[in-house]
Amino acid sequence: MTDYTELAPGSRVWIFQADKELSADEAKAISNELLQFVDNWLSHGDLLKAHYKILHNRFIVFLADEEGNNMCGRAIDASVRFVKELEKKYSVSLLDRSRVGYIKDGKVEACTLDELGQRIEDGEITAHTLVFNNLVSTKEEFDKSWTVSLANSWHRSFILQNQ
Repeated sequence: MTDYTELAPGSRVWIFQADKELSADEAKAISNELLQFVDNWLSHGDLLKAHYKILHNRFIVFLADEEGNNMCGRAIDASVRFVKELEKKYSVSLLDRSRVGYIKDGKVEACTLDELGQRIEDGEITAHTLVFNNLVSTKEEFDKSWTVSLANSWHRSFILQNQ
């Protein structure tokens, strides 16, 4: 696995949010499998400079430095197949993009996009609540804006459109 600091700012990022908090044992087992995957992740037949993170026992983050070459579709497909295998093996949903993660009282909570509006109305989530922007696509964006206040996130426009 490539050290995080060695990845270029433009390295691609994929974030998969679990529908539940992973136990310490699950996170450890998944981490071992992720290490095996990134250590053997190929694009155009070449080993990728890749890294992974498990954050808050809720997010799996893949990073890949394409080194001037576009990542091939097979490499991306391989990562999605791998994530689907993790879903089955650990009874967790990782590919549901309708889930929103946010921080409440120092802990990561989650809801669906449909539930977000209600949680705002109930006062559980405010404009200052930190939300996770799982749509960031580069390491630089991940470092700078993975967590942002709801007021500064794309989620805000989604809520305004659906009220």
